[in-house]
Amino acid sequence: MTSVFAIVRRILTQFALDKRTLALLFVAPLVVLWLLSVILGADTVGPKIATVDLPAEFQTQFGQTDARITEANADEASALLAANDVAAVLSMEGEHMLKVELEGTDSTKSAAVLAACAEALGELRGKAAEEMEAAVVDKRAEVEDTIEEASQQREEARTALTGVMVSMPAEARSGLAEALGGLFDDDAAEALSAEDFSMNVSDYLPIEDMETVYLHGNEDWRMFDFYGPVFIGIFLFVFTFITSGMSLVTERMGGTMTRFLATPVNAGQILGGYTLAFGLLACVQSAIILWVALTFIGFPNEGNLGLVVFTCVSMAMVSVALGLLVSGLAATPFQVIQLILLFVVPQILLCGLFDLSGAPDWLAALSAFMPVTYGVDALRAVMLRGADLAAVGFDLAVLWGFLALFFALAAASFRKKRVRTTC
Repeated sequence: MTSVFAIVRRILTQFALDKRTLALLFVAPLVVLWLLSVILGADTVGPKIATVDLPAEFQTQFGQTDARITEANADEASALLAANDVAAVLSMEGEHMLKVELEGTDSTKSAAVLAACAEALGELRGKAAEEMEAAVVDKRAEVEDTIEEASQQREEARTALTGVMVSMPAEARSGLAEALGGLFDDDAAEALSAEDFSMNVSDYLPIEDMETVYLHGNEDWRMFDFYGPVFIGIFLFVFTFITSGMSLVTERMGGTMTRFLATPVNAGQILGGYTLAFGLLACVQSAIILWVALTFIGFPNEGNLGLVVFTCVSMAMVSVALGLLVSGLAATPFQVIQLILLFVVPQILLCGLFDLSGAPDWLAALSAFMPVTYGVDALRAVMLRGADLAAVGFDLAVLWGFLALFFALAAASFRKKRVRTTC
């Protein structure tokens, strides 16, 4: 038992002396939990929808749903939809047809839009039914009044004619009765009370039906199709980060990096070799992941496959540079895994895996400083919307900007290590 306690004491002492590991064990999980609490605790907001010249009754009813509504003209609404600034555009197709044009890539938002439209139409139909029922009651009362008035007039006419017929000869009286026929029968009143009358439904219901159009995708797209590009980017980034970071730490622990730094080889050449080597591995990894995702899993790809591969490789290169930079903070491969909580997990949480539209503004601003955000945006734009190079040029430029920044910082860190080694 003494030996067991001795081992326990040695391990605890080792961790107590390793301040870096202690910080990663306790601080990093708290940061991640705090981010999760902010993201998942944000208010749920309805989809953004642009409306174009809708009937006032429907516009009023639609405004009572959870949707965030923007009134615009046709050109403005089309531009908003193309830029993915709104989830749908509502307009009129003909006199009584509601046209719902969905952006389509996010099936969750599409379902929310259709649910809001169905809710508004249901309320509108309910009010129209009440108005039509009231109109029917008024019409029935009018018909009943007419029937009652006609009955009174018929009785008066019958009384007057009866008096006339009494004073007529029998033959004339018989002929007059035959000519008048069933004029005084009660069946005529019954026929009049059951007389049908027409009502124009469009007078009470400005929208009678709904037509759905998809800008991207179709109604068969699954929720996983929207998140597929996110997972592809995340997996590439995470595993490349782990591989590159652990590789560098392992070589440092084995003394290989110390021997490198003692040679005339400069830091840029060392990092360049690592980056290019892992970049080639990333090309192969990207090709295999995309082939499996598109062929067997069934992820959609509306854009150029070469552009998708280039975006994946760009993300992997940034991950390599970040892994090389962060590896300078790790003394062991175990610490590289722990550093994922600080340098990778926040990027995963803020890259688009969760909807941040209801989160605080500072959280959305923070995501703008993370490379995975731009990689995921580019992958979604190409794979789901068929975007070309010009459309994702900004995202790719930012990715390569991060690559240059991380590379420069890692090179500076290596130069400091060279100075310490030579001293």
